[in-house]
Amino acid sequence: MKKLFNLLIIISFLFICLYLWKQEVIIPVLPHTRWIAPSLILLFLGFYVSTLSWKTALRVHHRPIRHRDAVVSHGQAVFAKYIPGKVWVILGRASYISANNTDLKNTSFVSLKEQLIYTWVGFLVSAIPTILFYGIQWITILIVLIIVLLTLFLFFPSVHHFTLRVFRKITRRELELPVINFRRSLPVIRSTSLIWLAWTLSFYFFMRIFSNDIDVVMAFAFPLSVSFGLIAIILPGGLGLREGIIIGYLTLAGMDIETATTISFLNRFAFIAGEVFIFLLALIFRLAGKKKPGADS
Repeated sequence: MKKLFNLLIIISFLFICLYLWKQEVIIPVLPHTRWIAPSLILLFLGFYVSTLSWKTALRVHHRPIRHRDAVVSHGQAVFAKYIPGKVWVILGRASYISANNTDLKNTSFVSLKEQLIYTWVGFLVSAIPTILFYGIQWITILIVLIIVLLTLFLFFPSVHHFTLRVFRKITRRELELPVINFRRSLPVIRSTSLIWLAWTLSFYFFMRIFSNDIDVVMAFAFPLSVSFGLIAIILPGGLGLREGIIIGYLTLAGMDIETATTISFLNRFAFIAGEVFIFLLALIFRLAGKKKPGADS
């Protein structure tokens, strides 16, 4: 399983390098640089909490691992999201801690559950402020519809199994997706909520770098854009869609399109800086100890 993990790291780097090479980055003048530090600190904090959320999900499913292994498995697989197809980000961190194919399947299901909860919470935290701020708009109707459908599909077994049966009849393909026990998953819901809290505040301070005329509700463009990116299966890392959602959200809130576009585009690179941070942290943890993955004592 470690060979698969290392292969995914190499492929991930190739795709992230390809993405960066295709971008023409022009850094504009940053008028309010004092907000850079708090934005980056909260961004990095969110990435660190994401490793704890992964560890929490495994513990909830009776597969406890050491803190070091949670950081390494999650952090070194972070660039797998840029490989087309969301399966790699699910499989990547699971492959590091798996001893065999059966274990890989089980841990991959835990990884998938945590990602589904993470996406559901992302829509949830952006829903109320968006509805209160925008009222009845196409975006609020879409958010509510997605939350209702995700809630029914993820937490209600009868709806879940019916949906999979319909999918199988239409596509003639099997789709394995886990039903989530809401009560059992409360620790994971709490941990993923902390990730979104850190990243939403980080995005708020990031916008303050470019303008002082920022309403706090604008910060919820970030969790909404990432959540939409996560459900866009064919786009690696939600590329393009995330930026479009942020631009649309901010312009609806009254921001001029030039500033909204600048914020959206450069925030992608700020987020990559966070991914580099957690990757390097994972690398440090991996080099610091060469012990085999195991449960906490």
